[in-house]
Amino acid sequence: MARPSYGPEAKKRAKRLLEVLLMYATDELGEFNEAALDALRPQVQIRWQTENRLVVRTKVRFLIALTSLESEQNSLNGEQIKEALKRFEDFLEILEDNRASRGGSETWHFTLKLWYSRWDKEANLRQFDTEWETRRPEKSKLGDKGERGDKGDKGEIFLCSPPSSPSVSPNWQQLCRSTLEAQNQRRLTTNPLTSLDGLSFELDEVYVPLGLMERKHRDRRSEDVSPVQGSQLYEAEDRVVTQTFTPDEFLEQVLRQRRSKRIAIVGEPGAGKTTLLQRIAFWVLDNTEDLPVWVSLADLQGKTLEQYLVQDWLRSATRKLSVSQEIQEAFCEQFNQGRVWLLLDAVDEMAMEFSHALTKIASFLKGWVADARVILTCRLNVWDAGKNALESFDTYRNLNFTYGDSQTPDQVGVFIYRWFRDNPELGQKLRSELDQPGKGRIKDAVKNPLRLALMCHSWGLRRGGLPNTKAMLYEQFVEAIYEWKQDRFPTTSTQRQELNKALGKLALQAMAQEKTKFRLNHRFVCQVLGAPDEGMFQLALQLGWLNQVGISETQGEKVYAFYHPTFQEYFAALAVCDWHFFLNWESGEWGEVSGENTLLPTFRIFEPEWRQIILLWLGRESIPQAHKEEFIQALTQFKDGCGGFFSYQAYFLAAQGIAEFAECSLCHKIVRQLIEWRFGYYHVVKQKWWRFPSPILEGARIALLKTDRRCAIASLEEFIQTSQNDFDKWNAAYSLGKVFDPGNRIAIAALEHIVTSIQHENLCWQAADSLGKVDPGNPVAIAALIQIIDSTRKDSTRRKAAYSLGKIAPENPIAVSTLEKIINTTTHDALRQQAEENLKVLRGKKEILHQEFGNLEDREALLHHNQIEQTSGNARVITSLVEGIALTTDEDSKRRRACRLAKIDPGNRIAFYALVNLVKNASSELVRKRTADNFKKILLDEQIPELISLLKNCFSDEVTENELEEFRHCYKLIWYCSEKMNYVEFFRIWHCISDRRAIGHNKDQSSRVGNDNPTNE
Repeated sequence: MARPSYGPEAKKRAKRLLEVLLMYATDELGEFNEAALDALRPQVQIRWQTENRLVVRTKVRFLIALTSLESEQNSLNGEQIKEALKRFEDFLEILEDNRASRGGSETWHFTLKLWYSRWDKEANLRQFDTEWETRRPEKSKLGDKGERGDKGDKGEIFLCSPPSSPSVSPNWQQLCRSTLEAQNQRRLTTNPLTSLDGLSFELDEVYVPLGLMERKHRDRRSEDVSPVQGSQLYEAEDRVVTQTFTPDEFLEQVLRQRRSKRIAIVGEPGAGKTTLLQRIAFWVLDNTEDLPVWVSLADLQGKTLEQYLVQDWLRSATRKLSVSQEIQEAFCEQFNQGRVWLLLDAVDEMAMEFSHALTKIASFLKGWVADARVILTCRLNVWDAGKNALESFDTYRNLNFTYGDSQTPDQVGVFIYRWFRDNPELGQKLRSELDQPGKGRIKDAVKNPLRLALMCHSWGLRRGGLPNTKAMLYEQFVEAIYEWKQDRFPTTSTQRQELNKALGKLALQAMAQEKTKFRLNHRFVCQVLGAPDEGMFQLALQLGWLNQVGISETQGEKVYAFYHPTFQEYFAALAVCDWHFFLNWESGEWGEVSGENTLLPTFRIFEPEWRQIILLWLGRESIPQAHKEEFIQALTQFKDGCGGFFSYQAYFLAAQGIAEFAECSLCHKIVRQLIEWRFGYYHVVKQKWWRFPSPILEGARIALLKTDRRCAIASLEEFIQTSQNDFDKWNAAYSLGKVFDPGNRIAIAALEHIVTSIQHENLCWQAADSLGKVDPGNPVAIAALIQIIDSTRKDSTRRKAAYSLGKIAPENPIAVSTLEKIINTTTHDALRQQAEENLKVLRGKKEILHQEFGNLEDREALLHHNQIEQTSGNARVITSLVEGIALTTDEDSKRRRACRLAKIDPGNRIAFYALVNLVKNASSELVRKRTADNFKKILLDEQIPELISLLKNCFSDEVTENELEEFRHCYKLIWYCSEKMNYVEFFRIWHCISDRRAIGHNKDQSSRVGNDNPTNE
């Protein structure tokens, strides 16, 4: 019997089959052979179980026809297809064979498990390359040497010849290093506030490396999952995570291996995004021949990135008043050769509306600038707010600091120790104080690096005392700064109050501007604080609250910034006296605070730039509790008058707000409502488990993570103990025991019950693995895994169970002996290699895999070719598709043709109306669902208002349960549209009105799925 081949040709054929199946299943195949494709549709049956699980039922001869649709040269024969399917199953482990009998039949019935969403074909094919080369036996690679083509020493593909005049080219690496040093990128970002006290740090002195997690597009699942997909049961709060990295793994596996040319590092304010970017800059200098170019995006001030690089960065780096054309050409050449890493810091600080910033960045990455590798940082609320023009970026999020337990190091303790290296006793007192009863909320808050640094500095100044909320932490720090600097810059209590008030007014007016929220021109600051050489302005500079950060390009005046945007938000929160500033149907009376003179309604609760300010306001001790209660109640009872889409957003904000206002009387009611939206409830009338649409479910899931943890734990415990739905009990128990309250006994008991009651061995393994993650060493999990090892007939299942056993019970010898036996007895090379890798991990010998991620430039060239082909506007194809839409009576064929027409001819009216009609009226639930998914891919921004107007007729202003059940996919599509506009715009479209003031007269209109407000009461 011939041994399996894992060489380049076998890989090429398998990849071709995977690509064809993906294109077929997402309607991207056969643009020029519609008739042949229609003939194959009944023979190649597909069904998407989830966003990344594809069920296929067909015969080999139809797969042969499918691979030859676009090109006979790329077609596969029957043996090649069978070989590829076998490699999917035994080598890559992405195929589940669903056939009752495998022998003597040409029919195949299988499930493909993708790594990424079905819509991200390029990412799936990229991961195919990665997995194939990672799993491929070493002896199979011996013949591949020297087949990579002409590349530089470090794998770069040179797009043009070296500069014709190398003598004029400077030492670019030295220029980059000097520029970084001049920008103080080796210094801790908190130094501007602490340096006057004689307390400043080099980055390496206190830096504690944070892990990262790779994020993918969230799988917004609305349907239940059957037992055969039970692995999804325990994929709770980490569903968006594809992989976690230590900092070294990130540098080696992602950066050194050039895994991606476009990377976004996202996170909450103060999460260490800029600090990580600093580390990356010097890593590039120290470990490659490449060039890190740092750009603080707030400094663009209206320029394009190309203009800034040539006119500002290059002139500053070379220290020249003007830069010669030869130097500019040589600089551009570094981009063409792929040597430049553009490090773009703080998208959220750009001088424009948050909603436009990402689109603007996308527009900058063209021409020679696009040849650079790009790593940017961005706040999470900006990155995730609505449509993202940079969604092709690989996204990573900084993990928080951890406290020591059996699985994680005490990173908080390490940071404190390094901060107080000259006074370790004081540091030890702080670390001990964090473990005291009643300090859980602030302990959780200071897992954020910036807040931990502020607390350390405040602790050192005040010698003790911990706050309870984030606002109190900032307040404590501000007071400590005043006290510490009293000798050098004496202030009275009255002066401090006046300065805080003035800084609050300055911060609030800046935030209310459409532009330059975080970069403040000299004239603007003077209008609020007075002259710079006296009074408030001078004191703010002396204390470090304000710092000069540059010169305005257009007006030549100085530009200032608060030392960190979070402090600007804190001072802005101090200036808000009444919650109606954030939410007011009949605005006008609160305009004085922000310099507004308007009688228009105010809905800042829906604007992402105000989110942190609202939360800080709720955490202020000086705000009467009754006023906070009013605000929370107003949020939970907010009736948007247009379908409830924004009512839910207001409720989710209230849930996040009670994390800063734990005394709120509505805490438990709010969290219980989130639990119901997240997991559903038993509908007595319909006699079934009722689930809310996926946008509501997903919003509730995120809100639970951000709400008051104590209430969330109590409510999850109650749900687990009372729910009759094992699916959701498993999901909730894993969330509770893994995320909300590690080691929670109720969660463990629930998972133990599930493990002992499941009969299906694959589900039992997954449940035991879930239990072991929550409670390492759990005897029930261990016993279940041992039972599977002893009883299963499948070596692949035995390997998985043994690996899980080894991770949760490291001392158990059965795990190691089982893997050793598989290694010594199996005839499958792939299974042997997987067992060997598992064994290395269990023995503590895990090595970084130097993975081959495929030729990035080739992939991008192919993608560019596809984009050109799709947008070519071929008149013959457009005419054919228009005729096909009119003539066909098959709903799915009509959908495919309309979707293809919209891709080839963006904005085509015939395609648009055909899809609208299908999502509303198609007789097939599957066609309605697919149409809604298609719409999200082809919808233009200018089409959104019309789409809302056409779909809203399916609903009353009070969306009922019956409407929701009948038009569920229309509802999800409108929700998708609502995320791309503000509330006022959405309201006007919903009610077909043009006068913005008219909104104030509709405040009593209700909007709730089945009721008057977003609760079940």
